[in-house]
Amino acid sequence: MELKWCNPEAEFDRLVLAIDIGGTNTNLALVACKEGKFTLVMKADYASSQINGLEEPIAETLRIAAEKRADLKPSHCCISAAGPVADNRCVMTNLKWSVDGNDLASKFGFPVLVVNDFIAISYGIPTLNVNDSKQIYKIPHLDGSTPESKPTTKAVIGPGTGMGVSFLAYDGKKYIPASSEGGHMTFAPFDKDMQDFRDYMEKRIGAVPGVEPLCSGMGLAHLYEWWRDTKGVPQNDAFKKIEETVWNDRPKYISRASDTDPVAAEMMRLFVKMLARYASDVCTLLLPFGGFYLAGGTVQKDLRWLVNNNLFMEYFEKNYNPNIQPLLKKIPVYVIKDYSISLYGAANASVCLQK
Repeated sequence: MELKWCNPEAEFDRLVLAIDIGGTNTNLALVACKEGKFTLVMKADYASSQINGLEEPIAETLRIAAEKRADLKPSHCCISAAGPVADNRCVMTNLKWSVDGNDLASKFGFPVLVVNDFIAISYGIPTLNVNDSKQIYKIPHLDGSTPESKPTTKAVIGPGTGMGVSFLAYDGKKYIPASSEGGHMTFAPFDKDMQDFRDYMEKRIGAVPGVEPLCSGMGLAHLYEWWRDTKGVPQNDAFKKIEETVWNDRPKYISRASDTDPVAAEMMRLFVKMLARYASDVCTLLLPFGGFYLAGGTVQKDLRWLVNNNLFMEYFEKNYNPNIQPLLKKIPVYVIKDYSISLYGAANASVCLQK
């Protein structure tokens, strides 16, 4: 367990135990909520594979917090979990253990809410300050502009291991997150390489592929295999490492190789083009003039590929209809840089949903 005190003296009207469970890491945080603002008080990080559930990590985190400040006792808890949620319970997609909010509530004496991880990210969007460069990177449009956010619809996609998609409707006073399975929309190729890649994946999975198998982290791993099987890859140390590593880690090593290897660089360019066109499709559907957000480790770690030579925006602004292009140019496009977004979102979900 790694412990970090962020703002140990923070004041609060409500103290929320926010938890984000991922396939690799499980993060617990005490979040101070005061006058609509959220402050991380402390954070404890656990390797998800090294724990068998949340009971012991919660008990340890609360014990350490109480030793520091006697009043650091949460009144509510919200858990962001990577998997489907039903009856306040989640069976994680990539872990052997599950989470039962009602069971944890009975053991610790405060209400526990379990939400899907992308719903938590959606609740985190309104807590972000788009003018804080530590939280947000604004992708300039081709004319150099970074449009101002309007009080209207926001949208977010998360090209991490998979592809999460949601939007936030504005009712005149507050934002209301809505879930989506937009990552499973049918992928629309727009050039020969994309058509060949799509056809390769259709044969592989036995069905017309959605966006997720092509434009997410797993999409980059699939793209490598398509390239290897149809074009061939260099026989060098970088590609030997990519081939020998576990499948889930291949995107990381492709990205690293892309800084020096021209074939890996072409793979990354192709990936960004696909991601940008899909992002543009989502924005055409929802017109999120309140802001379009890119979340997830993939875009954070590969931000250079999105912004160098305006590659992402070049394909984002494309549309067959010249009347749609000006609308796309008015949409603020943000990359979320703050890795604590799910914790802020869990805290905000607690405030909005737990009375």
